[in-house]
Amino acid sequence: MMSFWQNFWWLVRRLFIGMAFITAIAIITPFTPIFANISVFLLDSFSFLTIKDADKPSTLVVLGGGLTKKNGEIILNHYSQSRADKAISYYKTTPIIIITSGVESPWLQDYLRSKLQHSTPPIIISDNASMNTCENAVFTTKLLKHHELPKSIYLITDRYHMARARRQFARMGINTLPQPAPLSIPLTWTNTKNNLVHSRRAMYEIAALARDVFRPQNNCRTSNQISLKEISMPRRKAKIFF
Repeated sequence: MMSFWQNFWWLVRRLFIGMAFITAIAIITPFTPIFANISVFLLDSFSFLTIKDADKPSTLVVLGGGLTKKNGEIILNHYSQSRADKAISYYKTTPIIIITSGVESPWLQDYLRSKLQHSTPPIIISDNASMNTCENAVFTTKLLKHHELPKSIYLITDRYHMARARRQFARMGINTLPQPAPLSIPLTWTNTKNNLVHSRRAMYEIAALARDVFRPQNNCRTSNQISLKEISMPRRKAKIFF
């Protein structure tokens, strides 16, 4: 009988130690690069298993990531700017048509043209109406069809958002080849605050992807609900994200 209770309490202690260890890891890892990198691996694995890569894309699609305000002026926030910088870097080596998608498009266009003024002048088509990732895909698809462009694109967004964005485009019949834009805030082992920004971004996108799969959002307008004219013109005052 004593042997049974000794074994029982030994097992309980081991379970407690194991749970404490797992809890400690779960609490600590978001403050390190580990959590963000594992999250990206899982998100990329989802895309690898469910989405086919585009073959020879001919258009570069840049998704807006928000706006902010500085010295009283509305400007691209760090998400949008990093994506624009990625587009600029790619365009300088491979000049192709650029589509900007989102209410940030006027600011994205200004930024792209200012940085590419010494390069081949870019052809930029804008979707100014999209207010979420689903609409990015819907309205970009409408623009591709209107301009008779192939349904094969390079897609630029951050690496955490990429899996969810690619899935939305795939649902519209658009094949994508990812061109992830690095966040302006680097992952390091010494800056826990930066790491936590990445971890929060990763957690949000994992949750949002799960939502899209199991309970799709109901605030995504269809291509029939908005005209090409509305898509091509800014529809509202810029939303500011701090």
